[in-house]
Amino acid sequence: MSWAGAQLARLDRAIARLSGRYRVVVDGRTAMNFAILAPVAEQLRRDRRIDIVLTADRPENVAIGGVSAAVRPRRSMEWRRVDLCLSADPWDPIRLRRCRRRANFFHGMAGKYDLDAPGGLPAGFGTFDRVAFVNADRMQRYVDAGVVSREAAVLVGYPKVDALVQGRFDAAAVRSSLGLEAHRRTALYAPTWSPASSLHLAGEAIVHSLVAAGLNVIVKLHDRSLDLSNDKFSGGIDWRGRFAAIRRPGRIAFVETADSSPLLAASDVMVTDHSSIGFEFCLLDRPLLVFDTPDLIRVARINPEKVDLLRSAARVIHAADDAGAAALDELAHRDRRAAARAAIVRDMFHDPGGATGRAVSMVYELLGIPAPRAQAVPISHTTAESLP
Repeated sequence: MSWAGAQLARLDRAIARLSGRYRVVVDGRTAMNFAILAPVAEQLRRDRRIDIVLTADRPENVAIGGVSAAVRPRRSMEWRRVDLCLSADPWDPIRLRRCRRRANFFHGMAGKYDLDAPGGLPAGFGTFDRVAFVNADRMQRYVDAGVVSREAAVLVGYPKVDALVQGRFDAAAVRSSLGLEAHRRTALYAPTWSPASSLHLAGEAIVHSLVAAGLNVIVKLHDRSLDLSNDKFSGGIDWRGRFAAIRRPGRIAFVETADSSPLLAASDVMVTDHSSIGFEFCLLDRPLLVFDTPDLIRVARINPEKVDLLRSAARVIHAADDAGAAALDELAHRDRRAAARAAIVRDMFHDPGGATGRAVSMVYELLGIPAPRAQAVPISHTTAESLP
């Protein structure tokens, strides 16, 4: 940092101390990023000392704590004083010329796109003062590779799933809001994004099979699959239109939402291919089906260990027509893979249900101010130094 930059940084810190106001930018590349950070932002908004500013390249309103919040263009914050920036995607960091601290949260744990092999990643994790990890395995990988320093690595968990684990969603109310028939069990179809995913291979056929078996179906596509600006994401297919064509009121609900947690709570069984949402569903100890997509593993550069782990807790199917019968069989034998689901929860989620408190404590540590008593959670600065 130049001499002038250092003086400006000191001035910014002095302004924050004198005013008693701290500006925290929550930056989202996609709506899903905001869903990752929303539980933390919701807690911080209760502190009158903190001003929360949401930013994105393509601003749109998002929900924070159930309340609609406006998102500002990224460029509007470039020269503003920022005490802390929170992000959930390291690939395209926001440009902030007067930012004191930065922290990054991971937005998934499925081991795709070489995220479990960080040595060759282009992202500059060294720009973050803290990197919040979902589990100890990934944190150890990044520290061992020298991508994240021991001082910056913090084992937080996954704030996004805290509400799910704590049972804060009314499953019946969610199904009712989607117009689904109340007397039927509900399946969630949630594939990942990629032209090699189950969506492109057999998406509509999987849904038809589940409906034919007597199940309601919630269709939750990855937000990238709905992005028609780049064929890399959607494959050039208008999936909204495709699923609108097979719409069945009361039986099929096509849902676009950044936070999938309410949909997980409302579902009795899930079908996916390989996605973080499949691991999240294991938190509920409910039956899971994985549709076999061999080329997806190569195209999405998925860690084979994560492929085997998810499939250990799932019924693997190879044909769309088998989805309905397999789902019913898994529902009839719910305990069949309970031990494997429990193992996933232990391995993949650090102390689920308490991640938001640890994340908020990390934020106050970075801001250098005491947390309100009601929000104070001891974190003992859990870094890789405490790992075996």
